[in-house]
Amino acid sequence: MKKLTLTILSLFTAAAPLAAQDSLGLVQTTHIANILDNFNGISSYFLATSFRPVGNTVGSPYLYDDWGHLWLDSMENKPVKRSVVYEANVDLEKNALIIRAGDGKAYTPESKDVQAFHLAKNGETSYFVNIKTDAGPQFMQRMATGKYSLVKAAKIKFERANFVDKGVTQTGHNYDEYKKEYTYYLLRDGTLTKVSLKRKSFLAAIEKDPAAVAAAKKFFDSSNTSFDEQAATDLVNAINQ
Repeated sequence: MKKLTLTILSLFTAAAPLAAQDSLGLVQTTHIANILDNFNGISSYFLATSFRPVGNTVGSPYLYDDWGHLWLDSMENKPVKRSVVYEANVDLEKNALIIRAGDGKAYTPESKDVQAFHLAKNGETSYFVNIKTDAGPQFMQRMATGKYSLVKAAKIKFERANFVDKGVTQTGHNYDEYKKEYTYYLLRDGTLTKVSLKRKSFLAAIEKDPAAVAAAKKFFDSSNTSFDEQAATDLVNAINQ
């Protein structure tokens, strides 16, 4: 299987220039030394050339097939020292943030140091929060927030080519493939409750909260659409009002 074109380099200590854009839209140049004021540790450096699959590989473990635009909310419950927008991506398989530096190089900060961040691409913005789970901290996309938050965790499943030709019948596929699988949770007071995209699942998750149940039933009575991700987001927004 041919991996995506993202080659790990050895750690370097020189302060490489980083092209950034502040919140006023003014282009400026900073250095990795400045970024280290915000990040306690750097897990690795990369030579980032492309996130697109090569060969006959289908799909990707990355959020985007190219760079998106990142800005941070906070670090260790403190405001970020400099409000800038970086080119970035997320490795969903490794739960790693990848931030682009100068000369095509990029680095991944220690995930434990990042509380939350926004990523924008093609006019759409996603908000990620670092959630503590039994398996360790994980970046999850926040869909709705309030008394209850709806968050989505991504899991990457890799399937190797498994095409079999028996003459009369053919099965499988002749390409390697990355598949994204999503799990949804309701988050309240630091507790995660797994939910599926079904009305009964959400009602069961909030059954001990009469006000939330009443709001949910009112939402269901007024909605005739299928219960998909957008409907689940609208439901959580409704019970938070």
